[in-house]
Amino acid sequence: MARDKMQSQRVPGTFSIKRYLVPFGLFLAFPFFLHAEESSSPVKTDISGYLKTLNFFTRTTSLSPELVNNPLAVEEIKEDLFQNLERVRLQMRAGVKLPLNQRLVAKVDYDHQAFFGSFVHSDNFRYRRWTVEERQFGDLSQTLVKKRNAFYEHRLYRAYLTYETEKASLTVGRQQIPWGLGHFFTPTDVFNPFNPTQIEWDERDGTDAVNLAVKLPYEAKTQWIYTPRGARSLHPQRFFNRTSRDVKGYEIGVINGLIHRDFASGFDLRGNVKDSAVRGEFLYRHKDNEEKDFMQFTVNADYNLPKNIYMLLEYHFNGLGRRSFRDYQRDLQTRGDFTQLARNYLGLLLGYDITALLRLEHRTLFNMDDVSFFIRPELQYEVTSNLLATLGAQLFLGANQDEYGAPANLYFGEMKYNF
Repeated sequence: MARDKMQSQRVPGTFSIKRYLVPFGLFLAFPFFLHAEESSSPVKTDISGYLKTLNFFTRTTSLSPELVNNPLAVEEIKEDLFQNLERVRLQMRAGVKLPLNQRLVAKVDYDHQAFFGSFVHSDNFRYRRWTVEERQFGDLSQTLVKKRNAFYEHRLYRAYLTYETEKASLTVGRQQIPWGLGHFFTPTDVFNPFNPTQIEWDERDGTDAVNLAVKLPYEAKTQWIYTPRGARSLHPQRFFNRTSRDVKGYEIGVINGLIHRDFASGFDLRGNVKDSAVRGEFLYRHKDNEEKDFMQFTVNADYNLPKNIYMLLEYHFNGLGRRSFRDYQRDLQTRGDFTQLARNYLGLLLGYDITALLRLEHRTLFNMDDVSFFIRPELQYEVTSNLLATLGAQLFLGANQDEYGAPANLYFGEMKYNF
């Protein structure tokens, strides 16, 4: 029944004005961007984008974090799965100068993307689509084809308008709010939670928000951000402030705010210690209900070693997590509130430039509580200045009940052409 409710959100053949807002808005906006290319126009524009093809092989498993304790999913028969993703992203930016050193900027990232293969009809794919759609305040995508082994849509990946003055800026729309300094774990990123085991590392879901940034005296700055509640409470409303300032070569930021009725407070800092860059972030969350308060923090440092080797080491503490797999709160992970189940983690990134065009990267996550590993090696080759080819794998090592032992291994290949 729960799955029927999920699928009933979009019934083919029914009319909904929201389904036509995206194409109608682009129909009006695109001539504006083209006209702005004329040298005589007061509007300055930039149009870029990329073409991407991503293919991967994996295997279903009923112990995947996306399926355990998930009311929308059913246990599937284990089978080998394949997916091909084809995406075209057009990135359009236009700015116009206004009197008194003011400016108006519009940014639109417009996607056409198609998914093909057996992975499309799996519960894994269905659940991921559902969490993305239900987490946003507005529906900025439209499904054009939905079949057993094919799914095709167009959407606004980013769409916002910014009004700028010398002292402040106001941004409204779907945007990324880049809080958090960690590479694998970002507890202070309360708006765009990141899953370190996701396939596309360069993708960050945006959030529908009102973002006010103001410059303060003594080279300080402050942000006030409000995000309305998403559909079905998967994304509660948030209201936060972050104030930051450079102090003796270190950037220090302090955040305070509300996640629904929970109060959260924390800080982040970054700077250099000799030849190493050091970063840290901390968040304390006071629960409004009977659940216990908890804290999370991340610290990392990176260093360029001899022979073109780059290394980053990161530790993460998750106060909401559990030390035993028997006590894991998989329902919280299923809803997307948090991406980690245990308490203590280590992350390692190694990068090595084999040649000027060939680079090897290796990421490892270690769950220190259940002793399971997530390993992601990948090889990147710069075919041309605009074309990057990547081959890689996501390997999960551990017992079936462990966080990184339950998911199935995944092998992928990607080609990305920027223009």
